[in-house]
Amino acid sequence: MDAMQLIQVFWPLILIQVSFQIYALVDLIVTKKRKTKNLSPLLWIIIIVLGEIFGPTLYFIIGRSE
Repeated sequence: MDAMQLIQVFWPLILIQVSFQIYALVDLIVTKKRKTKNLSPLLWIIIIVLGEIFGPTLYFIIGRSE
């Protein structure tokens, strides 16, 4: 497979990952008035952006203060 075929195969997964990251970032920013658990919001932003699919998952499981 060349690079273009790989992109065609994986673009739905990439789209889901980026959408999940954006959703987590928006949730973090909108709920900034409420405190997050365990870490500061800045650290959660770094984890969400650099953590690919695991960063937003961690945020929703252990980071939200609800």
